[in-house]
Amino acid sequence: MEHQLRNIEKCPICRGGAQQDFLEAVDHNVSNDRFKIVECVACSFRFTNPIPTEETIGDYYKSENYVSHSGTKKGLINRVYHIVRSRAIKQKENLAYKYAKEKTILDIGCGTGDFLGYCKSHNWKTLGLEPDQSARKIALESNTIEAKDLNHLYSLEENTFDVISMWHVLEHVYNLNKDIEQYKKILKKDGSLIVAVPNCSSKDAEHYKSCWAAYDLPIHLYHFRPDNMKQLFSKHGMEVVEILPMKFDSYYISMISEKYKGGNIFSGFVNGFKSNLAANSKNNKYSSQIYVIKHQKEV
Repeated sequence: MEHQLRNIEKCPICRGGAQQDFLEAVDHNVSNDRFKIVECVACSFRFTNPIPTEETIGDYYKSENYVSHSGTKKGLINRVYHIVRSRAIKQKENLAYKYAKEKTILDIGCGTGDFLGYCKSHNWKTLGLEPDQSARKIALESNTIEAKDLNHLYSLEENTFDVISMWHVLEHVYNLNKDIEQYKKILKKDGSLIVAVPNCSSKDAEHYKSCWAAYDLPIHLYHFRPDNMKQLFSKHGMEVVEILPMKFDSYYISMISEKYKGGNIFSGFVNGFKSNLAANSKNNKYSSQIYVIKHQKEV
């Protein structure tokens, strides 16, 4: 797939200019193009570089494998994903409720609106933002969620939401630091930003290397580890107050990774189990993790 690429000169977290190559991997979903991940020499943050331009990266999302946009249930892995997701949605709503006072929630990258639909049925005041037009259409038809385009983010009033959620979305955000500043503004002073991202320091990431499905190049622009998340939000006057595991993700990601390397689903399940076994609340090495982030307390 022929597209103009944009080079990232400065680290998105520390603004350091020195980078070293970390890994090269293939876009398994659409193009088979190869992309590179670099590591900042100063802070060790890993990010895709170069990346497709913002105007052209949409082409790399045009795959039925991209479940949050298509809702596809084709194949065993996607069918299992949908079964588990219904339970996960309840757990997500419970977590949001734990941190909410007035039950107002903004879900950024809401996809087909399943999570917000569940929240709406439990008396939340909801708003969803979603860049993909077809996903917005499904959200309206299937979940009565009238999602807005991402540009709507900057028209929202300050101090509005109890909870802002981003389920596997932050790694896609082009204007990372600018958008985080806006999240902070529209979040209530005692509100919570709930962010789920893959963790490239997990055991399954170390095992699968360039075949690790959660690298998902080139649409994953950033490849976070817990210290990166703390450092990124600290520079914006916010702090991580809780880190929670997403234990199913290690199985799902490992099974897809196994498919990429020509293995079998059972091996992926076993490696997902091993990854969870190696992780705990002290080392925070789960395959995907949820970060609860709040405004830093004034001293």
